[in-house]
Amino acid sequence: MAEKGTLDGQAWQMVLKNNMECLEYLYTSGEYSDLDIVFKGGVCIKTHRLILSMKSPVFGAMLMGPMATGKRLDLPKDPLEGFRKLLDHVYRDQMDLESVEEALEVYTLAHKYMMEPARKICLQYILSNLGEETTLAALETSAAHGDKELKDKCMEMMMRDPDAVMTSETVPHLSKESLKDLLKADDICFSSEVVPFKGLVAWGRAQLGLDEEPSGSAVRKKIGDLLKEIRFLDMSCDEFIENVFGTDVLTHTECFHILRAIKGADLSTLPEDTPLNPTREGRAPKLRKMDELSRCAVSITGSNANYIASSEVLLFEGLSSDVTIELHHMHVGNNNYGGTLSVINNKGKPISSAMCDGSKFTFERPAVLLKDKKYKVMFYPRNNVLLNRGINVGRHKVGNTTLSFSQGHNCVLYLGADK
Repeated sequence: MAEKGTLDGQAWQMVLKNNMECLEYLYTSGEYSDLDIVFKGGVCIKTHRLILSMKSPVFGAMLMGPMATGKRLDLPKDPLEGFRKLLDHVYRDQMDLESVEEALEVYTLAHKYMMEPARKICLQYILSNLGEETTLAALETSAAHGDKELKDKCMEMMMRDPDAVMTSETVPHLSKESLKDLLKADDICFSSEVVPFKGLVAWGRAQLGLDEEPSGSAVRKKIGDLLKEIRFLDMSCDEFIENVFGTDVLTHTECFHILRAIKGADLSTLPEDTPLNPTREGRAPKLRKMDELSRCAVSITGSNANYIASSEVLLFEGLSSDVTIELHHMHVGNNNYGGTLSVINNKGKPISSAMCDGSKFTFERPAVLLKDKKYKVMFYPRNNVLLNRGINVGRHKVGNTTLSFSQGHNCVLYLGADK
């Protein structure tokens, strides 16, 4: 066995070539360690006061200043594996993150100890790998640390499939502040206001203690003023009766008054304490007049193609934009073909559909095309149609926006302002 402090029979200082190799050796060997960091369960990692203090002003104050502790530092609330990743950055100048969950954990530690380079590494990993299943956990982290860049990314992810995110198992674990931000958002396009209501009820039930009766009134107490963020007036009467009435979160009297309001009763006649958001507007981006939108005429050099009624026509394949935009209307051909359009994301899920008014199709809610993501636009004609089709048609410029697609037909697109 090699003698302690030696490598290949020589003093390690004579063998190692640079500072990074020396730091690596100190970390793995524990040589010259003057600080034992102890975690939950008694797990101990040998470290060095000076090296930690070089990377963190918080450790500098804890270990080298008047507040300096002895040889042992207890950190029972810090996650062990997350802290190991942080030490990898300190001693090895590297951090091999394996999941968004892990990156969020290390991000929180880096923020706590004011290790900005490590925090930025974690943030970039999160921004590049964030998915629907981790969006809410990241939103919670952004709220806890006031990170606007991360919050904006989370909101962008919510717009991809808000129903899936709002019904995920993460919702019950959100803080009240994060959930309120989510419920107040105007531009997250839930398929129905029932979705955020159910998410809110699930959150309220999760807040109940083991000794609390899981009744509607008990859930109501946990929800509190968050109930006023639900836009009941955007629901139909059937939606309200089928999804709200039976939860007992509202009293029968409140349900009566809200149902009257849904049917159009004057809101001034409602009791003052009715937990009601007064808006009848949905959360989807608002449709805008044609003259307010950017017009993009897609003219393609190709061949005419005949499509029979009720067929499935791929109007655009690989449609993408270099900024996030809203697609409000489309013109397809010059005749009244009739039918419907559907915009489909890269996971094969429709994000919005449009009905025909002559040759103009108006989306029921604007289709939000996220930056650099690819979409398909499908056309389901009611009558036989003749359209001009092209392959590998490239790019079209609309103001400061560039649209691109791999396949398309002659169409006119009306786009909302860049986000």
